[in-house]
Amino acid sequence: MKNIRHSLYLFLALSFVLLSGCTKYDFVETGRANGNHNTTMWEYFKSDPYNWSLLVRLSSRIGLQDVFEGKSSYGKEITFLGITNHSIRRYLLKKYAEAHSEEEAQSLTPEQTEALADDLDANEAKAFILSSIIPKRAITLEEFKLGSFIEQNGVQERTGGENYTMASGKVLWLYTFKDAYAGVPGAGRLHLYIVSSDTKKKSEIASHNIRTTTGIVHSLQYSFTLGDF
Repeated sequence: MKNIRHSLYLFLALSFVLLSGCTKYDFVETGRANGNHNTTMWEYFKSDPYNWSLLVRLSSRIGLQDVFEGKSSYGKEITFLGITNHSIRRYLLKKYAEAHSEEEAQSLTPEQTEALADDLDANEAKAFILSSIIPKRAITLEEFKLGSFIEQNGVQERTGGENYTMASGKVLWLYTFKDAYAGVPGAGRLHLYIVSSDTKKKSEIASHNIRTTTGIVHSLQYSFTLGDF
């Protein structure tokens, strides 16, 4: 009887630990989503070179550091749809492969990839970064409007959501959608999606509500590539 009672206590304790480790939307947090950061967005990016070193490198070269420090005309707080190193690197390698070969692109070293970032046209780089910024607003996941997106035979049907004019002037349509949970529609995890008015592509946010003193970051999936907007 004592062994049974001990096993029961152990099971309950383990269950409590597992349940406590879940986030609000059953989302496993990564290095991109550590919650609140008592730093500027720029300092946050610099603290995580695995995800943001190429963004820092590009922004420094083209003069966009002040945007992430809350010192620009785009506002003291912004919402940034975070383009990680993976997204930037994939675009750079794609461009390199078009001019050379896929094999050569895949064999480039990190230092050579950084050199490609240094050679990227400044106006092109600026457009990519500013197209990921909602100026003068720090918008949480929960504040985006619910919507739906259906595409059949090349025809897109959109409901709800909201259009946002990005810092570049490009318009993106963002909407949230809730999964079903235990058979109940709308009771599951909340997702955030972006649809480009230019490319018509849909992209999903991977990490939400990364808060800094100069705004909020919603990190795009690693599979996102510059130009998808």
